[in-house]
Amino acid sequence: MCRRKGITFSKIHLIDLFKDFKTIAIVGLEKNTGKTETFNFLLNNLQKNYVLGITSIGIDGEDEDQVTHTKKPNIFVDKGVIFVTTEKFYKQKNFLSEILYVSTRSTSTGRIIIAKALEKGKIILSGPTTMKWLSEINLKLFKLGVDKILIDGALSRISSSTISDALILATGAAISLDIEKIVEKTSEIIYKINLPKYPENIEIKPGIFSKEQEFIESSLLNIKNFEKLKKYKEIIISGALTESFLKNLINKNIYPTLIVKDISKIFVKSFYIKLFQKKGGKIFVTHKPNLILITVNPYSPYGYKIDEETLIKKLSKETSLPIINVRKVEKYGCGI
Repeated sequence: MCRRKGITFSKIHLIDLFKDFKTIAIVGLEKNTGKTETFNFLLNNLQKNYVLGITSIGIDGEDEDQVTHTKKPNIFVDKGVIFVTTEKFYKQKNFLSEILYVSTRSTSTGRIIIAKALEKGKIILSGPTTMKWLSEINLKLFKLGVDKILIDGALSRISSSTISDALILATGAAISLDIEKIVEKTSEIIYKINLPKYPENIEIKPGIFSKEQEFIESSLLNIKNFEKLKKYKEIIISGALTESFLKNLINKNIYPTLIVKDISKIFVKSFYIKLFQKKGGKIFVTHKPNLILITVNPYSPYGYKIDEETLIKKLSKETSLPIINVRKVEKYGCGI
């Protein structure tokens, strides 16, 4: 075991984090930040106590990264795990499995296949191409008897959906060899993920509207007269919330409540968000991810290594969430 801020952590405690969540998404801040290792850590440990379903947005589990051409961790399933892939990759596997479902729709690599592993083996995950389709596949997985679903996800797409009830963020040396830059980029996304969810269910139509659904403009780019925004207490923005727009509001002392769909629509540095909030403005999202864990990978895809203890210590000043190196947790039972 080990301690951070007076809290004792162990593998058991960390696995216990997930007991109340049925759909868990693992996303990387960038490629090669340890997302697949985190996915494997959860797969290896949760499958001991639960019937697991595993899927992906896109493709994961290849031997080599398609961008850096460096070796990637493989995904191995044990007997009983229910996995989602497509025809191309299902045919490439070398272990016995039972097909439970074949979709009528196809992806670029064939139809979606849901199958149950009858023995241990390596698999490439290849899932639905849209969030709506992924939601449908998840429903099928639950109907087939899974207790929990692990999703290998993309941050920009998972953040825009209520498809998962828990989110894990992987960060690390692939971002930079400068620890300060890793902390800065990771802290930026953590701050945005923690923006509050709007307390009411509202419709977000294309364009800019008041809370009362009064049309304001078709796009932020078309707003020239900022003075007219002073009469609105709450403004709903369907597209991107830009830094230039927020700066204009600050410069003109206009501080309404802004409502956007999710953090993927916010193209503003946290500095300006905090300044806007300090002056009395508010920013809400209608879809908020539930971030419960941050994992760090101290190795870059090119073989360099950073000081993980320094990284974790600095990140711990930005969030109270557990921050771990899953490789150490798996090997030693402690990763902090």
